[in-house]
Amino acid sequence: MDENAVGAISEVTAAATRVCAACGMCCNGVLFSHVVLQPTDVARTLRVRGLKLKSRGDGLHLYQPCPAHVGSCCTVYEQRPERCRVFNCRQIEELMTGKSSEVVALERIAHARKLADRVRELLRLAGDRREHKALATRFEMVLLPPLDTAPEAAAAREALVPAMQELEAVLLRDFRVALAGGQAEETAARGA
Repeated sequence: MDENAVGAISEVTAAATRVCAACGMCCNGVLFSHVVLQPTDVARTLRVRGLKLKSRGDGLHLYQPCPAHVGSCCTVYEQRPERCRVFNCRQIEELMTGKSSEVVALERIAHARKLADRVRELLRLAGDRREHKALATRFEMVLLPPLDTAPEAAAAREALVPAMQELEAVLLRDFRVALAGGQAEETAARGA
């Protein structure tokens, strides 16, 4: 490989790292509600590092938002779960294949984050304070009875449905990747 090719690969990798750090939606509960641990993951190591794992019928899960995602950094990066190691969102994939640029990816991230912030604000106005839960989980829970009947909460719930639909459409179009058979990745409420 010539020196120019190595330099180009190096710059694309650096751009992907910057884009990933600017986003964090796969860790903060916007894109996924949980990560299913794989047989290669060492649960004890993750627990020692402060991650709370929960057992479900299909194995151990790390629920989002991930407590190891602090600022724009993963505090367990070297021991992060396998699914976290191999996941690349659509923005990273398009950047790595030359289908998009860092500028475009950062614009899409900013747009999605703005939509997620709007959903968070509506959740707050609807009476939800469960910031330790994934966004889709919070959305589902705030629509379940008993409902806060205060006018502000009712108005927030009414605005919340289209706001969440808009966010989900952007996540599907710009961040989720296709699985084998062309099906989009599981929805945020279902996990990675």
